Amino acid sequence: MEDKYKKLLGSINLVEPPKGLEQGVLTYVLTRVSTSQKRSLRIKAFAFGSSTLASFGLSLWAIIYLIESIKVSGFSQYLSLIFSENGAALAYWRELSLSLAESLPIFGLIIFFASIGFFIWSLGKISPPAPSYFKRGFPKVSS
Repeated sequence: MEDKYKKLLGSINLVEPPKGLEQGVLTYVLTRVSTSQKRSLRIKAFAFGSSTLASFGLSLWAIIYLIESIKVSGFSQYLSLIFSENGAALAYWRELSLSLAESLPIFGLIIFFASIGFFIWSLGKISPPAPSYFKRGFPKVSS
């Protein structure tokens, strides 16, 4: 059985590839990989760039919404009592703190901080990575 395989494999003529073929295939594969990486980089830059712009617009809207909700809720009037010169804020600090907590525009604050967080996250995704000295810490100053 082995003799038949040796005879069969021995009768096959091995063909040498042309000399420039290896270099041509390597060049082709490397250019395809480079093209694919450039394409994915453009897609990521467009996606995170547009999300950064959208989150910036959302942050502006959230700031306006927060300011308006602070005006409507009366939070600023209660907050101004703390900075008044009479001792009413100190005398009634429990009631004042409960009034401040009740008039605090929670929904506006949630939208504001979420939009700022999304803006910082998307800005971090589009910006280049930090240099290595930020990752290791600053060098020690010898005295």
